[in-house]
Amino acid sequence: MSTPNYSLQPFSYPYFEQKHYPPAASVASTSIFLIGLAAAYAFIPTSATPSAMARTVAITVAIALGMSVYLDSKKGLQNLFRTDLLCLVGLYFLTLVEFLFPQEEFDRLLTVEQTNQAISIVLIGMGSLAIGRHLVGQKAARSSQLNFGDISNQLLFNIVIVAAFLGFLDMLLSVNFDIFRMIDAMIAPRFAQPWGRGRLGGWRTFLSELNLLLYVIPAMAGVVWNRRRSFPKLQLSIILFLFLFVLFQGFAGGTRNVFIAYLSIFVVSYLVTLPTHNFRNTVIPLLIAGFITVFASYHMLEFRTMGLRNYLENQVYASDTVRDTLSVDYNLWSIGLIADAIPKKHDFLGFEVIYWALIRPIPRVLFPDKPEGLSVSIEEIVDAAGWTVSSTYLGEAYMAGGMAGVILISLFFGALAARWNRMALQRQSAYAMMTYSLGFAAAGITMRSLFWLTTMILPVIALLLLKNLKLVRLKKVNSIR
Repeated sequence: MSTPNYSLQPFSYPYFEQKHYPPAASVASTSIFLIGLAAAYAFIPTSATPSAMARTVAITVAIALGMSVYLDSKKGLQNLFRTDLLCLVGLYFLTLVEFLFPQEEFDRLLTVEQTNQAISIVLIGMGSLAIGRHLVGQKAARSSQLNFGDISNQLLFNIVIVAAFLGFLDMLLSVNFDIFRMIDAMIAPRFAQPWGRGRLGGWRTFLSELNLLLYVIPAMAGVVWNRRRSFPKLQLSIILFLFLFVLFQGFAGGTRNVFIAYLSIFVVSYLVTLPTHNFRNTVIPLLIAGFITVFASYHMLEFRTMGLRNYLENQVYASDTVRDTLSVDYNLWSIGLIADAIPKKHDFLGFEVIYWALIRPIPRVLFPDKPEGLSVSIEEIVDAAGWTVSSTYLGEAYMAGGMAGVILISLFFGALAARWNRMALQRQSAYAMMTYSLGFAAAGITMRSLFWLTTMILPVIALLLLKNLKLVRLKKVNSIR
């Protein structure tokens, strides 16, 4: 019996073919979510402790989000592989999910008033993001820049090899191409790696920026896994090894958003290039990915400073020094302090926040006058000396323009996410789906900080340039009209 040729076969998506538009949230799902957000605010027990207030909101929003997802799933599982939905789930994970578990320490960090302010920002931001996704029409965009063809197995393999070499080049140069020394450095304490960059960067920064190409490998691996029967065993083994090595590098580095981005890119690329969907090939992988995310998030928070080697050799994971509950970043804490300090102690930063986000990817050697950061940093506001603090894009948006900034930027991100659904799903080819997966992950990471957006879209731009400059040869497939 002959093996099917998956290498240049366009994928069939019955939902898209029948409805003629990419997946989108329904008005009903958004309405029920907004009602849930309003209920969450109304149910806040202001006489309780800060952690109890946050727990009530976390439970209510989880129920509302679950009901919203259920309504959207009635259009098919494909309707859940959406950028806007990832943004909402990611924002919930970053701000509220940890309060489903005991967080007594949180009660010593914020007052009731500060907690109420932080919760208000989160709920309004989520609601605005949900509304923003309806500001863009649901018809598939017809853009010549996104007129994708499909990609052959050999070209997939070649791109993975090139992306891996360039992505790890800076690390390899730092250890004189000694692979074992590189692995040993990966599991060392966070800031002890020989490839660490200086505070202001330099010409070497060009090489370090090439590690963004590592994000391409999980996207390719998702497609390859669906085509595994048509790949030579050696090529398949090399690609899967490189993907697992990238995943290990992300995990050992202790930066959770990087590891989760690698994992989510692979999962989405795999799911959106499946010919058909069922419980076994769709729901089970999602459950496994969810478990890995929670497991990794817990342990990476514990060893990100001491390094994976010390964490394992000293069996820190089994000691009393590790947390006995799930903790993400306490972003609600930093958002509460930002809202309390601005504009009481610091003025709103206005367009400075947007400007910094736009110029952040530009190497300093090309822009000598590039600012070192915001005129007032989050760390300064929350009085964090010697360590970095995140506040999600909501805290940064509030720094820019208060609640108006939160609403406007959330509406923009919601519309941008919906737009990406339209544009990237115009063609159902593997190359289009890989590009979509990278943009999908970029949107998710942007929920942690809007300053990541302009950096994380660089791999997307790279794939678009490869296609539009005809540096890759793609086989024409029928478009969906």
